Amino acid sequence: MIVHPIPPLYDENSKILILGSFPSVKSREMMFFYGHPQNRYWKVLAYLFKEDIPMTVEERKKFY
Repeated sequence: MIVHPIPPLYDENSKILILGSFPSVKSREMMFFYGHPQNRYWKVLAYLFKEDIPMTVEERKKFY
């Protein structure tokens, strides 16, 4: 049995809830969502919001 190790990320300003499946091995290693380099999640969000692609966990947290 694997327990989901990554806590949710939200605050009082959160407006959108994005649900995904259980995090991949790579995401669990990074301790953050959508961590596999082949995953398109961060590239798509960056494109939609006209931002640079966040590469580190800290950049991704700030992106939210």
